[in-house]
Amino acid sequence: MRYLLRILPAVLIAVSVTATLAAAETKAVQTMAGILLKLNHFPGDAEKTALQGVIDDKATTKDERTVAQALLNVQHTIKDADKEKLEALTKDKDASESVKTLATVLLSLKHTPSDTDKEKLKKLAS
Repeated sequence: MRYLLRILPAVLIAVSVTATLAAAETKAVQTMAGILLKLNHFPGDAEKTALQGVIDDKATTKDERTVAQALLNVQHTIKDADKEKLEALTKDKDASESVKTLATVLLSLKHTPSDTDKEKLKKLAS
């Protein structure tokens, strides 16, 4: 019994840390959300470099790459070639909620995200 009482705090801490990490957004999602928050018509050179880094990163998921490529291609709005891919992501039951949020923001993008979309992005960026 004493043994259990000694390890219980460590187990509780481990569970808490694991839950916190699971809730945190991926680096790719945070990067894209941060870029979208400041987006004005199209990504600048620094943002394009960051997005290419997201695309090239082995830790980036296929869905995150799709969103990053669409964001990289933005010129005031998304390109027609990216629209179908993003729409598919929003309907994909296996896609993460973060990816769906980013895809939805891009689909409604007109030069810059709306105030409502910026609130969603702030949550993803932190």
